[in-house]
Amino acid sequence: MYSYEHAVAHFGELWLKGRNREAFILRLVSNMRSALNGTDATVERMRDRLMVHVPKPAGMDDVLERLGHVFGVSWYAPVAIARTDFDDAVALASRLVSKGAKVRLEVHRSDKSAPFTSSDLVGEFLRRKDSLPFVLDRDATSTLFIEVTREGMLMHTQHIAGLGGLPVGASGKAIVLMSGGIDSPVAAFYAMRRGLSPIYLHFHAFQSNADVDGTKIPMILDVLARYGPAKAYYAPAHVFQSIAMRLPQKFELVLFKRFMLAVAERIALKEGASAIVTGESLGQVASQTVKNLTASERSVKLFIMRPLIGMDKAEIIDAAKRIGTFELSVQKYRDVCSIRSKNPATGVSAELIGKLYRSSGMAGAVGQTIKRTAVAVQT
Repeated sequence: MYSYEHAVAHFGELWLKGRNREAFILRLVSNMRSALNGTDATVERMRDRLMVHVPKPAGMDDVLERLGHVFGVSWYAPVAIARTDFDDAVALASRLVSKGAKVRLEVHRSDKSAPFTSSDLVGEFLRRKDSLPFVLDRDATSTLFIEVTREGMLMHTQHIAGLGGLPVGASGKAIVLMSGGIDSPVAAFYAMRRGLSPIYLHFHAFQSNADVDGTKIPMILDVLARYGPAKAYYAPAHVFQSIAMRLPQKFELVLFKRFMLAVAERIALKEGASAIVTGESLGQVASQTVKNLTASERSVKLFIMRPLIGMDKAEIIDAAKRIGTFELSVQKYRDVCSIRSKNPATGVSAELIGKLYRSSGMAGAVGQTIKRTAVAVQT
């Protein structure tokens, strides 16, 4: 088996960014370097791709796994580099492809100054087919990819799909309401995929913020940290709950959502975040009807992003499994959102919720809760 010392990463959507393209690519380079921190790999910027140099081939598997967690990479592959001549191309291909294997050729010439065309290179392989250790077959399921660049001919037999999207941080910061359930980690993932850098806000039912450290919450955040660095806040819910005890129980969930959004907005102003992200899916639970969503967000001025709004539960679960958060999310946890309300209202008016919110003194509770909120995790 060939020992690769290089990997190539391509970016797709970033080419559409016009004048802002350079800033997006620089952000991607920075994120790739952060993802590869702790390895010997280095990242080199090329015109239309990024080259990762891996001095110790034994570390290639680790490098490829890390690249698979970087948003903005459309596809990547371990590559070998041949000189821009036929003999070296054939010799290297003979080392990359297993003896007797059937492969099809896929050639792309990005360097138009090369002394031959893509068709010339394919023709040369066909002329030498009887001396090759592998079999050329246009119907083969395996492919030998050859990219003719200014740096040489990049050759590989894998084409690994990346996460795509935009580099984390390219779209600014967002406060992510993080519960103990399945949905919010998936919402955070999709927010990161559109370039938002998450700042997590978790409301808990413990007396101390430190008590959250022994739960699944930090473990979920550790999984999400593979996709982008983040800060997390832990906020106690008991100030809200002490007031909610005096209010009709059926309105508690909507009031709590409005309260959480108010706290999130205050932290967003402090952190320079321009959006709030939630894991809400339309109609999934009582607090997520159109009327209740409207009532809970009425006083919020920041943009509220709901990446899961049109997804059903099965789709969200499938996404959680791919991301790696599902097994943690289904572990038992005393989630604040399900502490008290048994028969919540499903169609509350924004006016009524606003009146209850103001008359009960919830605005003061927001300030008290923020005073008791602490940065718990920063990666």
